[in-house]
Amino acid sequence: MFHRVRRRALLGCVASVLMLSGCTEGSKAPRQQGVTPATASPSASASPAAYWDDPAEQLADAELWVSTGRHSGALELALPAKPEGGTVYVATECQGTGTLTVDAGRYGTSTEHCSDRPDGSLNGAAMPSAEAATRLKVTAGTGVTWAVAVGWDERAQGPQE
Repeated sequence: MFHRVRRRALLGCVASVLMLSGCTEGSKAPRQQGVTPATASPSASASPAAYWDDPAEQLADAELWVSTGRHSGALELALPAKPEGGTVYVATECQGTGTLTVDAGRYGTSTEHCSDRPDGSLNGAAMPSAEAATRLKVTAGTGVTWAVAVGWDERAQGPQE
């Protein structure tokens, strides 16, 4: 039911296409910006200051139902009834050694394997019919920090595999 897309892979593909196509702002020459090369230092990847994506940002075009913010441990929340048509999206972000399990009832369940670097996923469940209210249940291993956002987009028909 869920279609799993790694955000970083998807964003990387989009950035590559834009860079290769030479997109510029109008007819102006592209601005040169200072770019700091990335280093392959293991300490940089384990840094607690590593960039954290808010999963709610992945649902900017959707009606946001739930945004948990950063948490650890377990959480259970109500999800509203879904109107007819559209796609329900569940976006996650987690960091720490362990797993994050997100059970969104009839919209699907997924397990994220977390690491010392923040990472997440975006899952979508296209459902043509209206659905009754359900529960969002999130559980995570000790030492895992996570955030979850759930939203509905009436126009979207779900990611294609």
